[in-house]
Amino acid sequence: MESSAYKEMMAQIANIAGYIREARDEKKRKRETEDKLLDTAQAAKMLNVSKRTMQRMRTDHRIEYVVVRGSCRYRLSEILRLLEDNTVRNEEGTIDTLFHNHTLRTGGKPKGRRT
Repeated sequence: MESSAYKEMMAQIANIAGYIREARDEKKRKRETEDKLLDTAQAAKMLNVSKRTMQRMRTDHRIEYVVVRGSCRYRLSEILRLLEDNTVRNEEGTIDTLFHNHTLRTGGKPKGRRT
């Protein structure tokens, strides 16, 4: 009886160790891809904008960047965040989605006369 309980416990420990290994490996892969630095040309190509637009985005503090030896670099995670934040969502059922889409379309600026 103790032998079967021991084997069952060891199997559970092995399963837990497997989950921990998977989580660690996934976190490592994510860190390696998201911490990659892109130069201005690469980031502009991913966003389908010009280098000058990238400069405007830096000036307007719309994108975070790192200066390495005098040249601007962008984290891949920041480019992906920018794409996610500026994606118009199709599910119009929730008020948060409607507000998000309205803000994207209007630039967050109220129109008309306010009293």
